Amino acid sequence: MEQDYVEPYCQWKREKGYDAIDIELHGFNIDDVKVVLKQIEGKCMISIMAEGLKCLHKRIEISNDIYNLEQIRALFGNGKLNIELPKKIESNKLEIMMPKLEFKRILKEDMKNKFISAVECLYANGKIPAFGFMVIASGLFAYKNYIQCYGI
Repeated sequence: MEQDYVEPYCQWKREKGYDAIDIELHGFNIDDVKVVLKQIEGKCMISIMAEGLKCLHKRIEISNDIYNLEQIRALFGNGKLNIELPKKIESNKLEIMMPKLEFKRILKEDMKNKFISAVECLYANGKIPAFGFMVIASGLFAYKNYIQCYGI
């Protein structure tokens, strides 16, 4: 006796923490159905086989980048096979981006304050001779041009 092969009706449901596949398997009971997770040529496949009065063999490719393969569940009841595919948990951390202009302003102020602090410290300790003032003036000139060239 030759058996008929059937293509079952499948419906994907997308939820927040998981996806689910509902597969209509009317005419089969739990002993007829076998669900296997396979890795074939680097791809993850869910293989569904059922044999009774009819036969079916359905493969569904899934991504191991999206789903947590260790937590996949299959439930069979009332002629339906439900496969739950839990999604991998993504980080809840958000990167806080400072606007570029604000970053440049903070960097500019920080560099200016450190330079002024260094000059004040040297001046207070009496360690700035005339040559030192020339170095400071050169530094200020270089700092001003650096700001202009790099847009900080």
